[in-house]
Order: sequence, then C-alpha cells, then structure tokens
Amino acid sequence: MRMTARSTTTSSATQIRRLVASGTLIAAAMLTTRVAAAQATTGASVTSAARVGAARDSADAMATFRENIAAIHTRNKPRYLATYVHTPQLVRHSPTALETGYEGWPAITESAWPDTLIVKEMRVVPVAPGVVYGYYRYIGVPAPGDTLTGVSTRVFVRTPVGMRITVTASWNDAPPVTKR
Repeated sequence: MRMTARSTTTSSATQIRRLVASGTLIAAAMLTTRVAAAQATTGASVTSAARVGAARDSADAMATFRENIAAIHTRNKPRYLATYVHTPQLVRHSPTALETGYEGWPAITESAWPDTLIVKEMRVVPVAPGVVYGYYRYIGVPAPGDTLTGVSTRVFVRTPVGMRITVTASWNDAPPVTKR
C-alpha cells in the first residue's frame, strides 16, 4: 500500500500527541521534522485548510496561555488549574525534576504566587494539528527585593473542552558571573 503525505501527517500527528503527552518533546520535534521532510519529497503542499487549522490552534493556544498568566496575576487557583489537562499525561519540568500527572501536583494544594510576574516575548508555534508549543520570558518577583528572570514553556493540546496545557516547564536564568 502506498502511503500519501496526508496519511503520513495524520498518523504522525497522532504519534506526536502521544509523544508530547508522555513528555518526549525531542522525539516529537524529530518526528515533526521527519513529516516535513516526507511532505517535501512527495511534493505535498500545505493546504488552505491546514493553514486555517494551524492559525486556529495558535489563536486558541494563545488565548489559553493568556488565561493562564491572568490567573497567576489574580492568584486565582481554579482559573489557573483549569488551563491544564487533568490527566496522568500532564508533564511538569523544572531544573530539578521531571514529573508527570495532575494528581499530586503541588500547585493543586500550595498557594505560592509570585509577588509580581512580568511576561515578555510570549509566542506560540503550531507543531502539528491540535498541538502548539509556546514560550515566554519572564521577570518574576517571588518576594519583595528578590528578582528572577527566566523562560517558561508550554505545550498545548486540543481537548474536547479546548486547548489545554499538557507540558509545562520553567527555568530561571543563571545568575550573572561576577569577575574578581
């Protein structure tokens, strides 16, 4: 059976969702690259419907992203948690750990909010149908007199209730090196 570029894309999109849901972002990026290469060699072009779908996914992911940040600004935990998938496939990545699952996530029970959060360079990029990668740079003030800068990333997936975050990661920038 001959596989067309369209069926490769559909099959790969499902694979990407599974990889992203399991936290295998590098593998998802590699698979996306493989799909693009297969489409290029078969002469497949991006259809108008695919562009519209990617634009819709991006707009919906950006709306969820903004909702997530607004919930942080207002310290509204139910609103904040509503932007995430409530499944074992939620992936939380920090400089010290890679954890999975919604149940047991400290954000559910803790009430730590930054004193101030300034978001810069917020962007989203469609990865596959129904999957969008997003990032922003931040300046955070966890407590008066303590300022942190860094990068926060998200992977959004389309669910029956809209775009939700399935992967969340955040890293503070390294402190500047002082010369002696």
